[in-house]
Amino acid sequence: MRRLLVVVGKKLLPESAIDAYRRRRALRRYLRSLSFEIYDRQVKRHVEELEDAVLTRRPDITEKLMKDLLDRTDLLLQQLHRQIEGLQARHGGELRELRQESERLRSALDELQARLSDREPATD
Repeated sequence: MRRLLVVVGKKLLPESAIDAYRRRRALRRYLRSLSFEIYDRQVKRHVEELEDAVLTRRPDITEKLMKDLLDRTDLLLQQLHRQIEGLQARHGGELRELRQESERLRSALDELQARLSDREPATD
C-alpha cells in the first residue's frame, strides 16, 4: 500500500516538493541520531560526575577500591605465572625428549656409517 502511494506521489507532485520532502526527512533522521548521541554523552558524563563526587567525599572508598583492584590484579598475575610455569615445564620435558631422541638417532646413524665404512667398497 505504501509503495503504491509513493509511486502515485512521485507522479503527481513536482520534483522540487519531492526533493524538499527528502531533505526534511534526511534532516529529521540526522537530528534524531544526533540527539541520541548527545543524550548518551550527557548520561555518561552525569554518571562520571557522580562517581567523582562520591570518591572525593569518601577517600576510604577510594582506598578500598584501589586495594580491591590491586588484589584482583595480583591474583590474575599469580594465575598467569602458574600457567607460564606449567607451559615451561611441559615444553621443557618435550625438548628433553626430543634431544634424547636426536642423540639416539645420531648414534644409530654413526653406527650405520661405521658398518658401511667397514664393508669393502663395491667394484664396478
